[in-house]
Amino acid sequence: MHELRFCHLDEVALLQSYIAKEWREDHIFVKSREVLDFQYLDRKNSRYNVLIAYNAQTKEFDGILGFSLLSQYDENIKDEWIFTSIWSVKKAYVSLGLKLYRYLFEFFNIKNTSTAGLSGISIKFSKLFYDKVGKLDHFYIKNDHKKNFKLAIFKQNPPTKKPNFKLNLKKLNFKEFKNSTLKCHFTPQKSKAYFINRYLKHPFYKYEALGVFEEDILKAVFFIRSVKTHKAKALLIVDFIGDVRGNLRTLFVEFLQKRRCEFASLLCYVPKKEYFLKMGFSLPSDDELLPVYYEPFLKQNVAIYFALTSKHKNASFFKGDSDQDRVNKLG
Repeated sequence: MHELRFCHLDEVALLQSYIAKEWREDHIFVKSREVLDFQYLDRKNSRYNVLIAYNAQTKEFDGILGFSLLSQYDENIKDEWIFTSIWSVKKAYVSLGLKLYRYLFEFFNIKNTSTAGLSGISIKFSKLFYDKVGKLDHFYIKNDHKKNFKLAIFKQNPPTKKPNFKLNLKKLNFKEFKNSTLKCHFTPQKSKAYFINRYLKHPFYKYEALGVFEEDILKAVFFIRSVKTHKAKALLIVDFIGDVRGNLRTLFVEFLQKRRCEFASLLCYVPKKEYFLKMGFSLPSDDELLPVYYEPFLKQNVAIYFALTSKHKNASFFKGDSDQDRVNKLG
C-alpha cells in the first residue's frame, strides 16, 4: 500500500499539501517554496531530502521524514553525517513513523547522525535509534555595559578577568574566510564551502563570520546573526570552526556593546562544556531566563532536546545544524 522513497522534484506540491494538512496551513514550507528548497532541495541527487510514505491508492503522502546532508551545501563533501528533522505521519498510519526511520537508517547505513527539537513521544522514540538523548546547553555572555535587559533575565555577575591581549575579535569578509586554513575542531567535519553556502550566502538571514585572532593569526570563527525584537537586540551564535584557547569574555562584551546587543547566546552540545566555559561563556542559573525562540519571540526558558549517534569523540550539535535555525516567518 505504501511506497517508501525520496520525494521527487515534481512532487513539491504534494509535500506542501501534506504539511499544510497535517502540520499547519501557515507553515513556512507551505508559504515559501524558496525556504523549503533551501532546507531540503538536493540538487546533487535531483530530489528533495524528505523520505515519504506514498499511498498508491490515494496518490497522497501519508508520512514524511526530512533530513539534511552536508553535501547540500558542498557537493564535494562525503556524506558521513545525516541530520534528521521534520517527522510526521497521519494518525491512521502511526506505524509508518518507525518504518520511515528504519528505512532511512538502512538506506544510508547511518553511523553518524543527530537531530534536535524533540518533544514528548519523539524523545522516547529517539532512544530506539540514537545513542545519546539529552538537552542542548545554552551558553551566554551578557553585555556588562547594560543594566536593564528586555529580552533576558540575568542574576550572575561573572568575575572580570584580565583580558588576553594576544587575542582579538574581528568580523571577516567573504574573501578572508574563503582564504583561511581553518579545520573543524568538532565533528561533523564541515568544509569552508559548507559554511559559505549554509550561512554567508543564506537567502534570508544575514549571517556573519566573527573571527578570533591570536597575534594576527586566525584561530577560529563564530558564525553569528543578530535578532531584534521588543526594541532590543541579541546576538545568536549558530556554528563554530577552528580551535582557540583563552578567555574571550571581555572581547565579546565590547563587541556586544558596539552592536548594541544585550547578550550573545550559544545553543549547542559539545562533549566537554569546559571548552566554551573557559572562553568566558556562562550557563544560566535556575533563576535566570535566556530565550530560545524569536520568531515569534517567547520570553521563557525552553529546553531543546537533541539526539545523537557517533563514535567520534568530538561529536557535537550546534544551533545551525539540522533545521534549528531555519526561517519561521518572512518579512
